[in-house]
Amino acid sequence: MPRRFCCLLIILFAACVLAQEKPIALEGTVLTSEEAIPGGMVLIEHGVIRDVGLHLSLPAGTTLVKTDGVIAPGLIDLHNHLTWNIFPRWKPNEEFGSRYDWQQTPVYKVLMDAPHQALVEEGLECDAERYAEVKAITEGETSVVGSLRAPCNRGLARNLDDLREPGATAPELGANAQQRIVYNVFPLQMTEPEISDAKQALGSGGALLIHLAEGAPNNASAAREFLMLKGRGLLMPGVSLIHAVALQPDDFREMSAAGVGFVWSPRSNMELYGGTANVAAALASHVVTALAPDWSPTGSDGLLGELQFAAIWNATQPHHLFDDHSLADMATVNAAKLVHMDHKLGQIRKGYAADLLIIRGPAAVHGEDPWWTLDHAGPEQVELVMVGGEPIYGDTGPMQQLLQDSALETLNLCGSEKRISFRTEPGSPPAFAGTEARLRTALRAQGRTLAPLSECGN
Repeated sequence: MPRRFCCLLIILFAACVLAQEKPIALEGTVLTSEEAIPGGMVLIEHGVIRDVGLHLSLPAGTTLVKTDGVIAPGLIDLHNHLTWNIFPRWKPNEEFGSRYDWQQTPVYKVLMDAPHQALVEEGLECDAERYAEVKAITEGETSVVGSLRAPCNRGLARNLDDLREPGATAPELGANAQQRIVYNVFPLQMTEPEISDAKQALGSGGALLIHLAEGAPNNASAAREFLMLKGRGLLMPGVSLIHAVALQPDDFREMSAAGVGFVWSPRSNMELYGGTANVAAALASHVVTALAPDWSPTGSDGLLGELQFAAIWNATQPHHLFDDHSLADMATVNAAKLVHMDHKLGQIRKGYAADLLIIRGPAAVHGEDPWWTLDHAGPEQVELVMVGGEPIYGDTGPMQQLLQDSALETLNLCGSEKRISFRTEPGSPPAFAGTEARLRTALRAQGRTLAPLSECGN
């Protein structure tokens, strides 16, 4: 190769690196853990928040993105089943006593279980996960759990239950080399080696997220799982219970004393079981509570949708359990606490990872505060999503401003044109349209259709 050409390649590579390291500043109403800052700024360098406040002194060459919207921490989803989010909404014509009831129905097996198994057998699970991660990003999520162990492409949301796998997007989080997040759907079926492994993860600063007591609020069989979990020695710090619909106030008090957290998924609970967990008891016992959508077939498309549902549910209660700020915390800082990452995720704070969400629109609507805007936003209002300082998704304007030389794919969501970048994924994957086409073809063979990225307000 000619020396001049080699030098040119070196210069171009250096220019690319410098472009990637160019500081970015976002201007809008900034939501910190303590306050809202109208006209505030967030300065980002090397994927990290370098400063937050009013009238910041910006380094030379900083790209300033001005917005009239709300700048919030990226949302953290601790309860999902990503590959199932390709399916349209499933509307059972009955309410169930526990999860074991609906999982045995013929209609579930025909509409959900068999098509999902066929998709896996065809080797399309990574396509399904890719589609689900795009869906999560469009809902303001920057971190997810419920990913596959298959070697799928990474690079959109952080896959928190896969941090120690190749390609995982978390080396900058400063996680302990042994720190792991274990996500288990059927903890009472764990083998003794699996329990030993989970306890080892807990002992190394990790977390264990487990589905438990999922059923109707007064279902005795679901409630009994709490006693069985204690019998297996898993009521311990670092554990968080997902669903917990059948638990009683005494159970939440015991969880609090043991340092056990709670992940609340109200929409899916209501649709499957006709009720949800005793959130009042959880809050009264000071159990750290996060919010998550479960899956889109019976839950919400993502965390923005689940925030809306939780806000509406809260408004129907005789005594409101939380305000808009504390509800937003359940999708950000509380979720980070449950997985021991609140030192780097879940807040807009100096030194934290630049995982950010901008909601387009006025900071205050109908006289409410900007946290109200976040809790009631639709996916069409997402102006920008950044993961580790990388612009991943958003409106055409800010995406083109920040990634002028990058190939951006266009998505049309709820009547709003959006752009998405896959440039952080290894191996230059094919266009997202190809992912959609493969999934549509496979699902059509099973008599199913591909779910839309958003139900757009339904």
